[in-house]
Amino acid sequence: MKQNPFSFYDFLGYMLPGAVLLYIVTFVFGMDDLLAKLSLADASNSTASQLLSFIPAVLCSYLLGHVLAIGSSALIEAFTNYSNGYPSEFLFDVKPKPYLSSDRREGTLGRVVLWLLIFPISIFKYILKDKMKIKMFNQAKSLPKPLREATFDKCRAILSEHIEVDTSDMKLERGIDGDYLRLLYHFIFENSERHSSKLQNYVALYGLTRNVSFVFVLLFWGAVYAYLFMGELNIGLTHIFTFASLAYIFYIGFVKFYRRYSLEAVMAASVFSKKAG
Repeated sequence: MKQNPFSFYDFLGYMLPGAVLLYIVTFVFGMDDLLAKLSLADASNSTASQLLSFIPAVLCSYLLGHVLAIGSSALIEAFTNYSNGYPSEFLFDVKPKPYLSSDRREGTLGRVVLWLLIFPISIFKYILKDKMKIKMFNQAKSLPKPLREATFDKCRAILSEHIEVDTSDMKLERGIDGDYLRLLYHFIFENSERHSSKLQNYVALYGLTRNVSFVFVLLFWGAVYAYLFMGELNIGLTHIFTFASLAYIFYIGFVKFYRRYSLEAVMAASVFSKKAG
């Protein structure tokens, strides 16, 4: 497939989250001088000058988006995988291990630190999903049993017959290993243009929601600091609660699209197996 140098993911996954962070820092936290520096306010009134004045802000948003993507992958995606398991596992009803189940003391400590770093997400998840069992907040849902069995068998057939992977150790109760899912993803990407475009869209959407969730985690901690030590900014409890809620809402969106991306790869492989047979 041909791809443009600047893809849909670049806009959704990098530029938009960076722009959201810059916008809120500027207009909510009152850092107006930042906007002036990035917009080249001294530019002349000509159309060309006005268009060029946006370039620093666009570039800064894009580069900042890459930093946010690294942070969100290291924190939010890791938290999701630790607490829910990989989508290629919970789709097949594999129960996740307890969050604090690392084999090493350092690993357990790291998970505690991670839980605290993304506190607005972890606390809302603990209350709304784990304790209150509200279904709308549980996006890590498994497939119905007959569908689990059928799709697993077909995915295993694709891996064995078309990719020549030894699948003798693959068991339904363990789901599809993450590395096997990557192989399925690339197989479908190369062999089904219709499904590959949907997979790209889901990657862009889960990247967007994951990165924006991380933006609001950062804004939450920034609001907490401003509330405690920078009273002149007029940041109140409403700001803190709003940022925390938005962080969790976009986290739920991330889990949803992360699941749909994995489900699309699994279902596409199942359909291909049926046609090939």
